[in-house]
Amino acid sequence: MSQQTYTVSGMTCAACVRHVEKALVATQGVAAASVNLATSTVTVEGTASFEAMALQVEDAGYGLGRIEPEAPAGGGEDLAPARRRMVFALVLTAPMLTMMIPGLGWHLPGWVQALLATPVVFGAGWGFFKRGGRQALHGQASMDTLIALGSGIAWAFAMGEWWRGAHDLSFETAAALVAFLLTGKYLEARAKSRATDALKALLDLAPPTALRIEADGSVMEVPVSTLKPGDRARVLPGQAVPADGRVQAGQAEVDESMLTGEPLPVPKGVGDALVAGTVVHGSALEMEISAVGADTQLAHMAAMVAQAQGSKAPAQDLADRISAVFVPVILVLAAATFIGWWWLGGGLAQAWRPAVTLLVIACPCALGLATPVAVMVGIGAAARKGVLVRDAAALEALGQATDLVFDKTGTLTEGRPRVRRVVPCGAKTESELLAVAASLERDSEHPIARGLRSAYTGSLLAVDGFRTHPGGGITGVVAGTSWRLGSEAFLGQVFPPVDGDATAVGLVDDGGLQGVFVLGDQLRKEAPGVVGELQRQGLKLHLLTGDRIAPARAMAAAVGIVEVIAEVRPEGKLAQITALQKRGAVVGFVGDGVNDAPALAQADCGIAMGSGAGEQGTGAAMAAAPLVLLRPGLEPILAARRLALRTHRVIRQNLAWAFGYNLLLVPLAAFGQLERFGGPMLAGVAMGLSSLTVVLNALRLRR
Repeated sequence: MSQQTYTVSGMTCAACVRHVEKALVATQGVAAASVNLATSTVTVEGTASFEAMALQVEDAGYGLGRIEPEAPAGGGEDLAPARRRMVFALVLTAPMLTMMIPGLGWHLPGWVQALLATPVVFGAGWGFFKRGGRQALHGQASMDTLIALGSGIAWAFAMGEWWRGAHDLSFETAAALVAFLLTGKYLEARAKSRATDALKALLDLAPPTALRIEADGSVMEVPVSTLKPGDRARVLPGQAVPADGRVQAGQAEVDESMLTGEPLPVPKGVGDALVAGTVVHGSALEMEISAVGADTQLAHMAAMVAQAQGSKAPAQDLADRISAVFVPVILVLAAATFIGWWWLGGGLAQAWRPAVTLLVIACPCALGLATPVAVMVGIGAAARKGVLVRDAAALEALGQATDLVFDKTGTLTEGRPRVRRVVPCGAKTESELLAVAASLERDSEHPIARGLRSAYTGSLLAVDGFRTHPGGGITGVVAGTSWRLGSEAFLGQVFPPVDGDATAVGLVDDGGLQGVFVLGDQLRKEAPGVVGELQRQGLKLHLLTGDRIAPARAMAAAVGIVEVIAEVRPEGKLAQITALQKRGAVVGFVGDGVNDAPALAQADCGIAMGSGAGEQGTGAAMAAAPLVLLRPGLEPILAARRLALRTHRVIRQNLAWAFGYNLLLVPLAAFGQLERFGGPMLAGVAMGLSSLTVVLNALRLRR
């Protein structure tokens, strides 16, 4: 079952989200659909064709569009049509509003007012009527329904006044209502476009051209789109790397801050990885291209950020449930308001204004935007800090976490164990034992494997029947002999005593234990400070590792963690996290993203430690966890936690504003208390400002 993301046009409020999702789910072959109002996108799971889904969405009053590969979801929208409609409406409405200025003493004839107001209501505001009408055919209602009814009733009543020869007409109310709403929606769209700045910045990192080195050694400037894997390119100082690849000649420093958040440039030499969009300083580099276009890390990151910005946070569920009944309730209240004022003897002239005011002022735009726009900005801000968020729920869970569980190797430690000594337990020498161990670990990316390989400088031996046993060790046949390499528990052996902070790995053949490798890892220098700050925030911290209990306790004591569970396999880590969750804890797990994959997936917020841009560990981590730290070290955890707390706080503020706005103003509108301030015109301004307020509040997360 495939998953695709599409753009949706015509959505204006939370009710629209429900209508689009309902239309898509009703399409044969669609298993699930999730709409994001802030990004105007929908993620669809299923096998239905685009054409079938587009017909269903169009029938519901909206439009479905494909996303171009070079423009990931959330990348922005063309505001020019909205700006033209706004200017057209304001220009035609302005002469009618000037009649309301005290002391001006001028009045436009009724036919002129009708001539000005009609194009505004049914021209610039035609989209409200078109979408509202289509929805009405399906028994649905949204903000478009409320606006179409409000402006249509105001215009119809003004026409009736003019026909009866009244002097004071209400055309300015109908026109101003549409003009103010279009202005508010345009300002809201502009503010929302700023929320995607982080994604736009990522997409703009890659240069449009590259200096390709031809077969004869000459250099030619070519479009980046023409590069292919295997090409060679030259990157001059101050220029951005055009594609992913490796350094073939030269030495320089490379600024990777936009990808990792790390401000200091990274030294690069022959064989080192380069990532598209990073900037070379100091000297020119020659590189061999390994990935271009959509296959680069930059493109993958942009796609992940866009996907995450389009995902829904759990807090959105409340707004979605309310929006399902909100608009129908408002329609009933508006009808009751109209009937009530008419019944009390006010007549049509008195009854329609409070009813229209209630219709317009209650539009649930702010409610629909409250959560998704905050999530979108928060995820973009995280990307600038070197924290890649793949799922909005993970960011919200990190802000609500009660417990944080750490793996040890590569997390609290640097993840680069070195062989301290080799203890022969049989007839083989240290060099022979290292040759077998390094050969067995030839293709492994585990930190222990890298440590064993780095300790052996000779030629590796051929290995047959290689097999890995997660959390235990590996097996294989070298020179006709079956070998097992791993922990005491995996091998069923008792090792000689080793240092308390060291890790022991044994090597066994058919004759028994042949040797023990004692490896030591360095504690990250920032670990005690980060752990202390997290504890001050009220988090309960745990250390969960497959290592022996002695080095695990030594490491935990060094950083200040009390809860320690050691010698657990991957399935044991999964069980421990599940047990914490059953006790009501909201659990975050920090691991290396490879052996810890089950735990990362089970945790409410899985946090994978990246190895920096261009390293294989980062790619593995991206695949394993919903939240990835691209910058080396533990400090990004604090940055991610602070951002998660701020995002959660902004979501609460936005929802409180959206609910409070309606709870306060709807009763005032129903009882006519807003008439002295402009009635329907005030409602149009207030509705636009309410939506703009939640967007601007969310944009504070960029700071």
